[in-house]
Amino acid sequence: MSITANATITSKGQVTIPKRIRDELGLTTGTEIEFIIEEDGTIRVRPMEPALQRLRSVKEQLATYDVDIKKMRRESKDAWSSHIDEGHR
Repeated sequence: MSITANATITSKGQVTIPKRIRDELGLTTGTEIEFIIEEDGTIRVRPMEPALQRLRSVKEQLATYDVDIKKMRRESKDAWSSHIDEGHR
């Protein structure tokens, strides 16, 4: 389904999202949105997921891979330690 609505950018760079679009996306006062510029110059606007939901999504995506978190932490700690050691020589 495609919905089209026009808006004008103010001198401060602000745009009022037309009511029809806000209603369709479920945008209410205080909703954070993100703008995505596609390679072809198309701009997409969508509500941002709450931070906790984004973290859950990342966790769910990682769960589909064979990832050893403890190993990653050790490797990260070792890399950081060697980085700090090099800086104090």
